[in-house]
Amino acid sequence: MIHRVLFSFGLLAAFLGSGCSAGEPGVDTTGAGPEETPPETEQPPPDPGSSVSCKLGLLAHEEGSDGEVELSKDGLTATASARVQIARAAASHVGGRWYYEVTVDSLLGDASWAQSVGASVEEVAFTAGDTAYMGALYNTTGTIASGGDGSTVIGGGAESAVQAEPFSTGDVIGVALDLDAGRVYFSKNGVWADASDPEAGKGGAEILVVPGTGAYYPVLYLSEGDVMTANFGASEFAGSVPEGFLPFAEDLEADDEGSCIDPGPAGLPAPPAPVEAACEDFSSYKAEPDGTTELHILGIYERGEGGPKAAVHVSRTTEMVLALSSYSFTQWTVTVDPGAQLQGIVLVGHEPSRVTAPSGIPISTIIYNEDGSRIEPGYTWPNAPGGIDTPDLIRSVEEITGLTMTSFGGCFDGASFTVVDDQ
Repeated sequence: MIHRVLFSFGLLAAFLGSGCSAGEPGVDTTGAGPEETPPETEQPPPDPGSSVSCKLGLLAHEEGSDGEVELSKDGLTATASARVQIARAAASHVGGRWYYEVTVDSLLGDASWAQSVGASVEEVAFTAGDTAYMGALYNTTGTIASGGDGSTVIGGGAESAVQAEPFSTGDVIGVALDLDAGRVYFSKNGVWADASDPEAGKGGAEILVVPGTGAYYPVLYLSEGDVMTANFGASEFAGSVPEGFLPFAEDLEADDEGSCIDPGPAGLPAPPAPVEAACEDFSSYKAEPDGTTELHILGIYERGEGGPKAAVHVSRTTEMVLALSSYSFTQWTVTVDPGAQLQGIVLVGHEPSRVTAPSGIPISTIIYNEDGSRIEPGYTWPNAPGGIDTPDLIRSVEEITGLTMTSFGGCFDGASFTVVDDQ
């Protein structure tokens, strides 16, 4: 198990005509030419009947894009001028249950794989495909996915992929974002995809909401010529808001100009694992103890300089099992202090590895899950795109050992780790 933590559109079209009365002296009112196009107006205040108290628009997300998407002056409509462009909401949430809509005004681009609506953390907002369970997307082809293999269930694999109704110009996509349960639900023109039910917690695409995941933003992916308009609750929604959900722009503070303030992308910090590591990109997490034998998981991708060797020293004095994971072959060396209670070592990874450890400590090497699939590597908390699958690694190790994860720590190339007592 992965430990979870509870955690209008309405452009004002102002047609400003110019001219004067027929009797005004000195002015020729004939042949005045075409009427000038008025400037766009900024986003008006939320409707009086709305519970939203601040103005929330979109921002251009240039990373991973072919330049910046064009935004209307009110910040609610995004127009793509290149093959792949991205916009996200200007504010985020951590925890809570939220609803928003996106109207597909025009869908002309040819990059259908990049035409999607959904939600993600800032870290993976530039990925139109593999959000690594830190985002969920509804694509114009009807595909709904939150994992890199097209899955919608953490650890569920490709067989959990959902094929919903395709969407196109004129459709309204509803998004119910449950950041308490870690699920995202999509509707098209008021009908929830794949018979899901956000009020009952049925279906939907699973996302990570553990500490360290980051805050979630609504995201729009467009191709050249596409136009989409977001409604975060300042005007009336086209569909019904599911019971228990609030407009996305609610419960956000406003600045002096009435715009919503972004709490920031960081989200809740992850309590650090009781591990000291010799690597630059170390990330970790420590769960609440459950009183049983501890399970500490350490992961790397490979060892570079110095050859495929990695060392782990255990000075922690609680009863524990150690799981060591790597993608490439690694020669692990495990040492312990007097008083350490290391009950066993489990080697898991894409390729078989070896370990040298004090005599009497049981060692198991596991490469495949019970269903025959390889155990995927994990070396980043809580996850990352590009073939990493920390949630799957944790699930596999928990099933192998029958224990619940106490801590995880990892980095791409780690030379040594020390598991220490809590400070």
